[in-house]
Amino acid sequence: MLIVVDIGNTRTKWAQVTEGGRLQAMDAAMNSSLAKSAFKKALSNADKVVIANVAGSTMAEQVTAMLPQQAEAVFAAVESGAYGVTCQYDTASLGIDRWASVVAAWHQYQQPLIVINAGTAITVDAVSREKLTNKGTYLGGSIMPGLQLLYDALANNTAKLPALATATYSVFPSNTQEAIYAGCINAIVGSVVLQLKNLEKHAAFLPKVVISGGDAVKIAGALSPRIKRPVVAESLVLQGLALLGEVQV
Repeated sequence: MLIVVDIGNTRTKWAQVTEGGRLQAMDAAMNSSLAKSAFKKALSNADKVVIANVAGSTMAEQVTAMLPQQAEAVFAAVESGAYGVTCQYDTASLGIDRWASVVAAWHQYQQPLIVINAGTAITVDAVSREKLTNKGTYLGGSIMPGLQLLYDALANNTAKLPALATATYSVFPSNTQEAIYAGCINAIVGSVVLQLKNLEKHAAFLPKVVISGGDAVKIAGALSPRIKRPVVAESLVLQGLALLGEVQV
């Protein structure tokens, strides 16, 4: 059995990969409580575990210690190319989560793409399609604070701000809570729209926007009036790991 594991900055996600390459039994836990979660039990029958880790060596060691003895552990690494995508980004500094997401999105759509991972941080990555080969080229992209981090930056330097959790988006906010939420969302939307326009000009083709991560639904909702049919994709990183683990999705 193949298990794919995405160790993020805040949470760890995992799933089983079927013989047909589909993800099943997906689950997640906060990194701080991973040892008390269902993670170790989910690994118990694994023959191979493919891992993406952006949370540092301590989390890597913790996860490795939880693997069953019979399991082969593979920490996925960024390559110069995979599954029809060539990487133009500095591979030494590229996070494996971004690369896995790009590989998964290209494998599914094979057209110019804006690939967004909306977690603790938000990455907005661009993939073009080469005219002569029809293969993908990962051009790179931007990194910015996620929705909660944007709010925290303001809350930590300003007194008496209301909580973000219950806020709703308004085009013209009429109270401070909505104003803060709108400011954070608008910053993210502006970054995505700018990247989209840049890629559209470069590729001479309207890119598809694919969003994954914990805040994907919120961001997709804010983007919908401005972008044609943004796609919310579940677990892009895990899908990419299944591919990089040589199991077709």
